[in-house]
Amino acid sequence: MNIEQLHGQNWYLAQYITGGQNREKLFSWLSDLHITPWTPLTVNVVRRSDKLNSYRRRIAPLFPGYFFLKANLATQPVDTIRRHSAFCSFVMNGSQIAPLQSSVVTGLMKLHPDPTLNLNASDELEAASKAWLSDSQYQYLLNLDQETRPVSRVALLMNLVFEPGQQGF
Repeated sequence: MNIEQLHGQNWYLAQYITGGQNREKLFSWLSDLHITPWTPLTVNVVRRSDKLNSYRRRIAPLFPGYFFLKANLATQPVDTIRRHSAFCSFVMNGSQIAPLQSSVVTGLMKLHPDPTLNLNASDELEAASKAWLSDSQYQYLLNLDQETRPVSRVALLMNLVFEPGQQGF
């Protein structure tokens, strides 16, 4: 039995309104509620239009509009979480909010350590860095990462979340 099971905390997938500083403000607010928010981020290199041979690093979410949160929904009411203006909804399995398998989030954390150093998820990121992935898990996450279209990445995420056994998680 791990510490999350003792405290009743599980990972859930949710949606937020993209644009501006919505994600940062939502994450700060959730952290104040002792909820751990996390989203896999990628670092892209974009050519600058104002200079020759110069590039700019841009940090962007791997799944635009989606994030993971670690909470105990028995002690932290869902209505409280939904109160923030940038929060859209939980991704539901049927008519209920179903927790994710922690190995799914751990695998994503292993491949996408947080480049912005999210202090709230530092313990989880540290544990994920020591986790081992099977070849099939690693290949699925690499294929997910190499998909250039965000809509297709989100479809692969939903497949991973709702059918984790098919991908070896």
